[in-house]
Amino acid sequence: MLRRMKNLFKQIIINSLSTQQVNYLGALYDSSFDLYRESGFSKTTPIPRQTAADVLSSRFSREEDMVRLFSILLRYEGERFYNRNLVIWGKEDFGVLLKLQKWVYDRDLKMFFRDPFYEHEINFLHKVQVIDLRSDVDISDLIDNITAVSKKMSIRDLEWRITVRLYDLEPKVGELIRRIMDLLLSRQDLQAFVGELFFCFKELAINASKANYKILFQKYVAEEKGVRSEDHYKKFLEMFREEIEENGNSNLLEWAKRDDRFYSITFQSSLDSIEIWVTNTQNCSMIEKEQIVKKLAPDLLSDDNFFGDDDDENTEGAGLGLAMILTVLKKYSSEKNPLKVVFYSDFIKIGFELKRQEIKENLVP
Repeated sequence: MLRRMKNLFKQIIINSLSTQQVNYLGALYDSSFDLYRESGFSKTTPIPRQTAADVLSSRFSREEDMVRLFSILLRYEGERFYNRNLVIWGKEDFGVLLKLQKWVYDRDLKMFFRDPFYEHEINFLHKVQVIDLRSDVDISDLIDNITAVSKKMSIRDLEWRITVRLYDLEPKVGELIRRIMDLLLSRQDLQAFVGELFFCFKELAINASKANYKILFQKYVAEEKGVRSEDHYKKFLEMFREEIEENGNSNLLEWAKRDDRFYSITFQSSLDSIEIWVTNTQNCSMIEKEQIVKKLAPDLLSDDNFFGDDDDENTEGAGLGLAMILTVLKKYSSEKNPLKVVFYSDFIKIGFELKRQEIKENLVP
């Protein structure tokens, strides 16, 4: 697939860009790029398109490089790009390849995000694949069930997944989640990390609850006062902050049940990794998306990404606690950006994967 992607991307470059535009594209992505220096041609020697495309493809050969270069082209499509308007040849075919590789395009940020979450085969825990906490559930019985199953686990039983659906992270759910965390780390003596893993989960859950709370607050309070977050974002945040200060999250559960606005948390175990993903059916605003990307992966942003002011005291929610999660995850992951986010048209997915071997390397003898 990677070879096919490289070949098609090179054809896009050859058929869509002049030599000067190739040089401009490379410099937009990496300011140190210079086509003439990379190719060995003098500044007075014309460089054929094929050669220019070869040089660019050779310098930026990783899949992530091609995706980010392609996103720059999409950002400038139909506009002046160095010396002429940009028309992209073959973008539909390349887009199909990216979808197959789990790349998702966000039209607001004009960026691609990779969805790294793959559902693996499950070989046990069939009775608790999905735990729906939107209705009355005997949590004690669930805990007993999971405990009984975990006692019979062998090293071969590391392939499983549990999805929890909930309106809000109520205190009584904490013991259940901790038991699932223990299950994630059991059979390899990794239970010492349950506390930190639970902290990461809790912060993600709080963010999801608060995001839903904002949507419900707008519907049931702000709109009645003529305030919409899209048009009066700072005023809306001031009102929402007052709601939190006066009522905590006491109104959240009532409104969430009324609208059946819930989020899902998936805990997944495989032979080589553990994963936690929070999926929420919400439409993030442009400002909130910008804040999340700035927190999780600022290195993915290029110079032509413009972001609003996030120093306002009311700017919280999208990004609250994320920096602390990153601090924890970076201790146990070799990835530069271990906390991932993907924006879909009608939901957002955020989470992480930790390799079991890298966690074990941090065990204190």
